[in-house]
Amino acid sequence: MLRIKILINSEDNERDKIDNIIYNSIIVEKVDIKYVKVKREPFEIEINAPSVTRARAIMNSYILWLYTILKSLEEVEKSG
Repeated sequence: MLRIKILINSEDNERDKIDNIIYNSIIVEKVDIKYVKVKREPFEIEINAPSVTRARAIMNSYILWLYTILKSLEEVEKSG
């Protein structure tokens, strides 16, 4: 088993709000349910995968998802 943790640390004074938005936006897919846990406080994605290949695939998927959410929040903040 390979264990990977993804954490987001922010010095922003709205960290709780951002953490809640991210937490509520992440949906663990059915195929990943036995490998992925998402924790609210502190926000964390924990991946326990049976192989390096599976861990990498899951990790890349969630990192891309996080990037998309954070980039969208940044664009909303800029526009308004």
